[in-house]
Amino acid sequence: MNRPSIDPALGIELVEERTLSKRDMSVSVLIPAHNEEETIAQVVADSFAGLEVLGVDGDVTVSASGCTDQTADLAAKAGAKVVESPAGKGTAISSGVPATDGDVICLIDGDLQYFGNPPLVALLAQPVLQGLADAVVSDLYWRPLYPQLWLHGFFAPVAGALFPEILPRVGSTPWSGQRAAVRELWPTELPGDFTVDLELLFHWNRHAARLRPVLADDWVNPQRPKPDLMAQELEVVIQHALADGRLAEDGASKLRQWYDNVHEKMAEYRPDEDDPQDFERALLKRSLDELRRCMDGKTAT
Repeated sequence: MNRPSIDPALGIELVEERTLSKRDMSVSVLIPAHNEEETIAQVVADSFAGLEVLGVDGDVTVSASGCTDQTADLAAKAGAKVVESPAGKGTAISSGVPATDGDVICLIDGDLQYFGNPPLVALLAQPVLQGLADAVVSDLYWRPLYPQLWLHGFFAPVAGALFPEILPRVGSTPWSGQRAAVRELWPTELPGDFTVDLELLFHWNRHAARLRPVLADDWVNPQRPKPDLMAQELEVVIQHALADGRLAEDGASKLRQWYDNVHEKMAEYRPDEDDPQDFERALLKRSLDELRRCMDGKTAT
């Protein structure tokens, strides 16, 4: 077979200086928080420290989501603007964004402890200010097992099949709530629950010219059970795939069956017996094999 040649320099314009432009932008930090009285003051302080490192005008807003403790009072005492919203992370974000003033909005969880330097706000906002990205997602160093099961068993296989372009754009911890984007990329309507993180990824994948992961340092936050979240996120993926013409109608039921089968495999993990990385690798292979069986011919053509 005679293949046409492709010039490796096709379309490349050699330049002698940086072609990207720095952006003179202000930065807002938005912290959705539900009953985070133990950590909120430190998260607010770290956010202000990040703004100081950036040397830009900025503000810090805490969206107290259905709080029944002292989160709002402690956030205000730490210097943050406080808005109160009904319960739900998406509701907190939707209520908080209009209260911010910055050209760039940086989202930080209210229970996150970040151990790196510079502060996480500076790390996330800097690529946007430098013109390297329009939206970023933190690629976190420490990876708890449950989110890794989410990645290897659920998101990487199904996104790789239906939205392959999104994987390199969101890094190895796309579930991370630590992210930043120019104001124009924050939608006015968002789901009220925890599916908001995935909805934002799909929105940015569609609308951001440059969506990129940012390598982040060590961190920790509480891992709270969300037993129905993964199934809800599958529905988010299905609806976006149907809307984009990437999935045939009869493929949706096949995907749901695939998820049920893979979820059983995730539940087989035994922390006292299994090596987590070996289990993750095996889970990815099993999930991909199951997906091929379920989805043969069911993606849109």
